[in-house]
Amino acid sequence: MSSRPSRGTARLAAILDALPDGLLLVNCNGTVVNANAIALEMFETPGTALVGRGLLDLLPEFDSKLIPGSMRRPEAADEQGRTKPTRMIARRTDGHEYPVEVTSASLDSGQAAYNDIHSSYTGDELLMIVVRDLSGTVDTEAELARSQRQTEMILRAASEGVVGTDTDGRVVLVNPAAAQILGFRASDLGGQELHPLILHSRAEGEPFPYEDSPLADTLKSGRKHRVRGQVLWSKSGAQVPVDLTTAPVRDGDQLVGAVMTFTDRRPYEELSAQHKNVVAELTASHSAEVTALKEAHTAEVEALKEAHTAEAKEQAERIAALGDRHSQLTAVLGGSLRGPLEELRGELSTLAADPAGQLWPEANQILHHLAAGYARMTTLVDNVLGYQRLDAGVEGLRKAPAMVEGIVTGGIDGAVELIGPGRAQFAVHTPPIEAEVDARRLATAIAHLVADVCGVDSTGKARAVPGGGYVDSTVVVAAAQRGDVVRIEVRGPYAGGDPVHEPIVRGIVRAHGGVLQTHEMPGMNGSAYVLDVPIGAAAGAIAPPEATETPEAVGHAPVAEAVPASPSSPEGVGAPGVTSGGRRRARRSSTDAFLDSPVGTPEGAGAGEAEAVAASAPDDRAGAEPTGRRRARR
Repeated sequence: MSSRPSRGTARLAAILDALPDGLLLVNCNGTVVNANAIALEMFETPGTALVGRGLLDLLPEFDSKLIPGSMRRPEAADEQGRTKPTRMIARRTDGHEYPVEVTSASLDSGQAAYNDIHSSYTGDELLMIVVRDLSGTVDTEAELARSQRQTEMILRAASEGVVGTDTDGRVVLVNPAAAQILGFRASDLGGQELHPLILHSRAEGEPFPYEDSPLADTLKSGRKHRVRGQVLWSKSGAQVPVDLTTAPVRDGDQLVGAVMTFTDRRPYEELSAQHKNVVAELTASHSAEVTALKEAHTAEVEALKEAHTAEAKEQAERIAALGDRHSQLTAVLGGSLRGPLEELRGELSTLAADPAGQLWPEANQILHHLAAGYARMTTLVDNVLGYQRLDAGVEGLRKAPAMVEGIVTGGIDGAVELIGPGRAQFAVHTPPIEAEVDARRLATAIAHLVADVCGVDSTGKARAVPGGGYVDSTVVVAAAQRGDVVRIEVRGPYAGGDPVHEPIVRGIVRAHGGVLQTHEMPGMNGSAYVLDVPIGAAAGAIAPPEATETPEAVGHAPVAEAVPASPSSPEGVGAPGVTSGGRRRARRSSTDAFLDSPVGTPEGAGAGEAEAVAASAPDDRAGAEPTGRRRARR
């Protein structure tokens, strides 16, 4: 203690100084007369003294009625003058305040030991005050209180039911969600055994022993459990399906209880039932729609089948009728028409020959003209029948390597038979090219192309020129190799497209695997046919032999008269090397433009005519290739 102790109280003072709480002695005047070491640390600051200060300066909230000698009887003290711990604010000698817990007890003198402590005072009474500093404790308690409030708010906000039990299975904690799900009030569950209230029976109504419950196993072994579809019983006796979880609560290593949480499955089961009903309705509706669609589709397919069968039958009958007509027409052309025409042609040729010289010159000319007309009709009938047999597959191509020059020459001779003599003149350019083709049929195709661009129809009549005037009757025929194909261009003064000539040409070219294109010529009359035929296994372009040029051959091109071939010549139309009446002249500048053009792009014809070979390219030498213009024989 702070005062000088007597010899008998030295040990007691040392014990009081070792106490963890501050100890103050207050006399009847309310003045501190003594204090232990802890009290001095709590209240005294350097430069100030604790002893001698008034108690109310140190503890302003202290009840002054407890000070000895007070005329008022204290209400908080018991019969021995002791008070319960009271929290208040203490003030240090420098004015700093802090929270404390105060307990007081009256100390009377030995003379009044058996008297009422409030009946008489001798003036020697003392009041002992025990002060405990709560500076750290208040902060801890505030944190605990805040944590407790947060826990309560979390439990109140949780939608799952939470129930806490002690080790005996009695309820110590219930959140509002658990009480609402089970239909109880929280106060009704406090302190009750949980198993008999909500887990007493199974879903089938059989008793559910406590030893078999997950809560009992958790309280016994400390294991966690998770159960789906567990049935709890509400206060009304209704079943409540839940997903239940139990977990142990430990204080260190000691098991002190368990927590059971559960989620009400009734809303999910209601939604599941609604979903099943909706799915069943949709399934039934969909099945009905699918059945109706299937029936409609089946009926539509049957109707379409019937219509298709009838249409196919009608088409088959029409095709059969067309086939019969085609066979009849072919028979008429091949037998009934061609035979009489051939006989009539022979008789007219015999009469026109007039070995005895008995006919007038005019009659002889008419007979020759009629014989040429019948020859043209016979040739046209033969070509049409040949195309029909080729297109029907009765006959096939007889391919063999042949020179394109001979094929073009034979085609021009055939064209003269189709259009008549003296009706056109030709500019021809055919370099030495060998191709694997059917020479006779390809010459026939070229003959019909030439007849088409000459403006002469199948009857031998020429088309009228719009607006009248002069029309250049020159037909340009040029050939060249482009890659693995032979390109032949036929260009004339008239636009093609005759319904007799063009189908024959397209059929023959298609059988060879080639392509026939028609191109308009800008700024010029007529059109151009471009015919591409594969070379096949032939040699293609053949290099011309070296020829020695003479000064006379440089400036002029030889003009050769071809030997006319009679229509009944053994070589026939289209045979390689066959020539007809007319003369051959140098090729025109338009053929140079065609040969220099890229593949698939025909060039237009030139306006003028080149009369001499000297204006031609070096490959136009007389020894290299036959060039020039051919005039039909008269």
